[in-house]
Amino acid sequence: MQFRPIPTFTRKRLSDVVSDQIKQLISDGALRPGDRLPAERDLATQLGVSRPSLREALIRLEADGYIEMTGRGGFVVVDMTAAVISKPLAELLLQNPRTSADILELRQGLEAIATVYATERATPGDLEAIRAAFEALKACALSSDRTQLADLDAAFHLAIADSTHNIALAHVMHGIHTLIRESMRQSHRLIDYDDAMERQLLDQHQAIYDAVMARDSQQARKAAEQHLIYVRHLYEQHAANET
Repeated sequence: MQFRPIPTFTRKRLSDVVSDQIKQLISDGALRPGDRLPAERDLATQLGVSRPSLREALIRLEADGYIEMTGRGGFVVVDMTAAVISKPLAELLLQNPRTSADILELRQGLEAIATVYATERATPGDLEAIRAAFEALKACALSSDRTQLADLDAAFHLAIADSTHNIALAHVMHGIHTLIRESMRQSHRLIDYDDAMERQLLDQHQAIYDAVMARDSQQARKAAEQHLIYVRHLYEQHAANET
């Protein structure tokens, strides 16, 4: 992490400039939830400010909810994208047959645009996170134990959303993460996925992954939309069989 030295001639209070720089790094995605800030002495040296000025900035950032102190000392970046839909509420919503279709419509819009922005804005670190999430999803899909498949599926799409560097979009995706994950779990409980279906879903995720990694925005959007259309078809087919 590269912190910029603070100019000594700034007209603003040094603590305000330090605070603004750290908030900007969080906004840009250079500092992610869970990232640890350098030790106070090292950070003061990198920024070129006194430790009292730095400490004042850190106290304000902590009070405003951007960072928090850890048990081992030092500060980490807070995950500000707390869920806006809790697990109990997600489960209640999913008891309504119409809700599954509504969730898929929402996902189709959000994830299609997220893949586009990810192809345009993802950093090398973002691409590595997407790669790791996809490899975990792929390994689970090809294994005999698929109990974690829904969680890994949701995590893959969330990694793409985080790579958009659109704070509003990432916040919404994190906020409805529980709802999406529970929707996927419900899908795996209700729909009897055979190996052919699982292979089809994996191929669709592979297409999304390949397009994002190739930075092909048009193909990424197309792959995301086709994936959600296919999943919606499976839901509709299941609902028709139940009536």
